[in-house]
Amino acid sequence: MSDEPAGPPPPSSQELAGALASNAARKPINVVAALAGFAVPFAAGAPVIVALLVAMVVYAAAAARTMFDAAETARVTAAAGGAGDSDDSESERQA
Repeated sequence: MSDEPAGPPPPSSQELAGALASNAARKPINVVAALAGFAVPFAAGAPVIVALLVAMVVYAAAAARTMFDAAETARVTAAAGGAGDSDDSESERQA
């Protein structure tokens, strides 16, 4: 056995899910998609409540897409100290 400390424990599934959701919520492209999802119906003459509902659906879809993206998941997992392999996500981006 080694006398070296094992380091911090890996993040739990709940911590990783929270990190993934936070990352997805903060992506600028998702925020822009939500703004566009509000502006287009509003500019077309839809009531504000309808434009807000459309924006919420578009934002949720964009955030879900980001949250379940394999490269983003690997990057967030590696940043959180998990067992994710960030080398794979780098090679996927270059391909």
